[in-house]
Amino acid sequence: MNRTFHIGHTVKFCTHHLVVILLYCLLCLPLSSSAWAGPLTGAEYAVKAGFIYNFANFITWPQGAFKDTPGLLILCLVSDDPQTDVLFNLDGKTVKGRTIKVVAYQDGQCLDRSHILYFATQDRETIRRILDQVGNRSILTIGEIPGFTAMGGVIDFFMDNNQLRFKVNVDAARRKGFRMSSQILVSAQIVHGDNE
Repeated sequence: MNRTFHIGHTVKFCTHHLVVILLYCLLCLPLSSSAWAGPLTGAEYAVKAGFIYNFANFITWPQGAFKDTPGLLILCLVSDDPQTDVLFNLDGKTVKGRTIKVVAYQDGQCLDRSHILYFATQDRETIRRILDQVGNRSILTIGEIPGFTAMGGVIDFFMDNNQLRFKVNVDAARRKGFRMSSQILVSAQIVHGDNE
């Protein structure tokens, strides 16, 4: 009995540390085109966390987007999947001199202060409702369901031959006042308006 407990505890301990190490390695990757489309190995949301961190480095928010949150970049997480808890490992990391703060979405409370809104849910009704509330505010909206960019989202993750890739709705990004570097756009599948 004790032996089983110790084995289970060790496996859980090692798995947790593997995720942390994987996330650390992703955040330290050289930001080349290969960092934007690699095989989805390891914990899915640890890989996506690396992408989100890179997005934050290569997107410029409009002037005034941070006036109410000096020194912070707030990532609001809309999730119904406990695996997304790994995204909280981004909390405390820095991007362009700003400290990332990860918060869970609760009835729209984080929308007024958020800079990134990540939808880790398949609930289309919830996504549409929140996107309507966001409107054209300077919040980078990222999702992972087919049709997310057609709903007005800015970035949408998708799988292509076992590689994690992403679409960018350049019209939605422009409406929100974002400037995206060529390092993002050259690796993205570009969509316009409500076209997928």
